Amino acid sequence: MNNPPISEGKSVKDSPSLQQELTELRTEVTKLQSENCDLENSLLTAIEHGDLIEAELLEVNKRLKSEIIERKMAQATLQSILEIVYRDKSDLEIMLATATEHGDAIEYEQYNRAVETMRQSEEQFRVIAESTSMAMLVSRLADGVISYANTSAGSMLKRESRELVQHSLADLFYLKSDWESLQQQFLRTQSVRDYEIRLCTVNNEPIWVLASLHLLWLKGERVLLSTFYDVTLLKNTEIALRISEAKLREQANLLEQRVEERTRDLTQAKEAAETASRSKAAFLANMSHELRTPLNAILGFAQLMLYDQELNDQHKTDLQTICNSGNHLLVMINDILEMSKLEAGSVMLREKECYLYEIIDTARDMLALKAQEKELQFDFSIHPDIPPYIYIDEGKLRQILINLISNAIKFTDVGHIYVRAYPEVVQDAVARGFTNQHYICFDVEDTGMGISEAEVKTLFQPFVQTDSGRRSQEGTGLGLSISYNYVRLMGGQMTVNSKVGKGSTFSFHIPIKSLELFKEDPATKLFHRVIGAQSEQAYRILIAEDMRLNRQLLMRILAPLGFEVKEVSNGQEAIALWQSWSPHLIWMDVRMPLLNGHEAAAAIRELETNLNISPSQKVQIIALTASLEDLREEDLYLHGFNGFVAKPFSEDKIFTKMSEHLNLRYIYND
Repeated sequence: MNNPPISEGKSVKDSPSLQQELTELRTEVTKLQSENCDLENSLLTAIEHGDLIEAELLEVNKRLKSEIIERKMAQATLQSILEIVYRDKSDLEIMLATATEHGDAIEYEQYNRAVETMRQSEEQFRVIAESTSMAMLVSRLADGVISYANTSAGSMLKRESRELVQHSLADLFYLKSDWESLQQQFLRTQSVRDYEIRLCTVNNEPIWVLASLHLLWLKGERVLLSTFYDVTLLKNTEIALRISEAKLREQANLLEQRVEERTRDLTQAKEAAETASRSKAAFLANMSHELRTPLNAILGFAQLMLYDQELNDQHKTDLQTICNSGNHLLVMINDILEMSKLEAGSVMLREKECYLYEIIDTARDMLALKAQEKELQFDFSIHPDIPPYIYIDEGKLRQILINLISNAIKFTDVGHIYVRAYPEVVQDAVARGFTNQHYICFDVEDTGMGISEAEVKTLFQPFVQTDSGRRSQEGTGLGLSISYNYVRLMGGQMTVNSKVGKGSTFSFHIPIKSLELFKEDPATKLFHRVIGAQSEQAYRILIAEDMRLNRQLLMRILAPLGFEVKEVSNGQEAIALWQSWSPHLIWMDVRMPLLNGHEAAAAIRELETNLNISPSQKVQIIALTASLEDLREEDLYLHGFNGFVAKPFSEDKIFTKMSEHLNLRYIYND
């Protein structure tokens, strides 16, 4: 066996020193393995738990993984060398004696490479720790003394990082109880991740962090790696949000309490308003009944006396004054009651086809005498293009014209009153949904006192009178307000143009909803007195009225025409007389003692149904009412009435209503 040549400077006699050197080499390799393993565990743990996930460290992590692989290769190479060295102790000296210079160079090269790799790994670890934005602290597990702190830890705690070394980790926490809680959590799980806690800066200011604790092996010793991520801004924001949320909840609770209180107040106010409204309605109904009932007797008997041929002219003049004053009082009562209905929203339109010229003629005939007495020029002008037949609420249009013309005459002493009616087409496609809307326009022009600009602003409000109106001491201040609301209810608009001392012009326009013509011309009303009735049978008429004067008035109107008339004072008597006498028509007062008109009419209709009386044989029941609430035709019809006449009534209204429900023809005087 040829022995390998001994290298220069080496001999068998140097084998003990070489063996010593190999022993030291083995120790260094073991140490290198341990430290390398600790470093791998530290880096792998950091990567595993996501503590070094910043974007700028991704490339560093890749290089670290490559270096770990290289370290493992170096360890495997050194381990192989050690195995060869210890495989046969008897061959050690021979191996050392025959080792070539090249072989020695290989061993030292491997060693130097391992040392350099370790150095580079340590350096790389420091680079990672110093470049991260998280605070990283390494402390001994036994006593908690800090052995390493990165720059971010110093910045976070507002001190130099080297000042943290050799200090206890527990001193960094804001509250001792916080550190104790964190320790207990760590002892239970041996690892803590993202634990929300407070640290203390050098100025004793608390900062909120997410703490993570991990056990590591470093240089053969178990240590604690602590990482802290600053979330003070987020925490302060969260606290502020919680405070704001608490305040908002508190404010919401206060608002809810206020809403409940306001709702309770509104409910009470609503109940009070409804109570007041009911009281007002009841008051108005009672007042309507109490005022209209005696007024009905006054006007009725005064009208009957006017027909007495034995009266002298002075007595007739006095009676006419009574009638005029009564009618004026009736207008005032009607205005007050109508305004109340408008405010309550209970006024309904009752539209029908009517003859426009008749409406205008009625208003002119009623007011022409007043204009003549003041020697005013009173003239009507109707445009030829206005259709004579329109679909409208006849009564309200007539009332509007009467109110406006009456006011014009009242406040005009010299000059004229002109009433003009003309058509108008308004382009209204966008607002109303069709191309053209047809309107009828009316102007009432006078040369009277005029109205100031300041008074015009409140002219259409209820109970408001102009200065001239107050001086005249006439009216209620409701006529214009009622007319204005009627026009709006009909879909139109009213305006006024006035100058003090020169006169006023009230204008309004209302839409035309139908232009269908009557099949026949309306019969011209003849204002002659009825003096007789023509019929094929003698009609039995029952009067059910609790007021004796009203019963007498109806008896005086009906008896001279040949009707069989009987009277009762309450609803029970009316039912009893209907059963025994079978009248053809009943004039039924709505308000009566014991049994009112509603109840009596309903009872009669029920009896008729039980007796199987045919519709043509059923009694006609006409309501007599002087109350606001009883003027709802729908309610009257539901209780079995066939129609109604409002008090105070005139004899022509009585005869007209009877002709509608009985086969009657009247004889008039010439």
